[in-house]
Amino acid sequence: MSDAPTPIPAEGVLTGDTADLPNWDAMPRRNRRRRRRGAYPIWLKYLAWCVGLAALVTAAQIAVHAVRADPRDSRVYAERELRLSVLHPNEKVLAGVSVWQRPAIDYFRPTRGLLVLTDAPGDSANPVGGRLIYLGLQPRDPLSSPDAPPTFDERDWPVDTTVAVTPTRTLLYLSRALRVATPREHLTVGVPSPASADADALLQAVNKKYSMMRAVGWQRREARRARDRAHLVAVHEGRREWFHTVRRGEALGSIARMFNTTPDQIRALNGIVGDRIKGGQKLKVKGWTKTPVATPAGVTLEYEP
Repeated sequence: MSDAPTPIPAEGVLTGDTADLPNWDAMPRRNRRRRRRGAYPIWLKYLAWCVGLAALVTAAQIAVHAVRADPRDSRVYAERELRLSVLHPNEKVLAGVSVWQRPAIDYFRPTRGLLVLTDAPGDSANPVGGRLIYLGLQPRDPLSSPDAPPTFDERDWPVDTTVAVTPTRTLLYLSRALRVATPREHLTVGVPSPASADADALLQAVNKKYSMMRAVGWQRREARRARDRAHLVAVHEGRREWFHTVRRGEALGSIARMFNTTPDQIRALNGIVGDRIKGGQKLKVKGWTKTPVATPAGVTLEYEP
């Protein structure tokens, strides 16, 4: 009995003697009361939950605003502004589509409007003509008066080889979009789901314009090559030697006037003494020159075989 260990006092009883303190090493594991420490601080867990909840709410709002395609009365305002202020006289709309744009600074208040293709007249640089117009109705300022006139974002580009219209997707690939790329700027506008057919019609009309431009460019290239070849031929013919077969009734004076030269030069080129020539005789009327000479009008040139 004397070798038995000292009994552990009841919990909460303190006698003041260190020998009466419990032996924690001898205490069974189930009776140990040790504080468990987590792997991460508790504030970090709360912060992760708050960030996750905010991201979930933001994603839900983005999805709702991206899927929603209610243009309200923006299309009416945009069409009226397009007809009254933007289009030139006798300019007609070939194709158009309702679009929207979400600026980064105010993502949930999109700018809604129109993207149209017109038949604007061309010029020497762009004979096909055509104009792309973007007209967007900007969101109303909450602090402005209810009677304030609407403000528009207006941009236009000529349809030429420096402007490209390609289909793409909006942010997070939630909606279809059209991208207008120019050397100076790039504009991406979203297309509502009900307006997909209008977007296809607009792309088809733009591609038709591009096909016409390629055809005109090919014709101009061939015409330029033909002019270059004709110029080279004229230069070669203006440098080489010219001959003329004497016809009945012709004299050295008349032949010299025909080729803008003198009888003495014809005599020197052919070694003729005097003015006697005979029909059928071939005379050299111009020698080889470094500088090309223009062909006289109404004269058919003959060359040495």
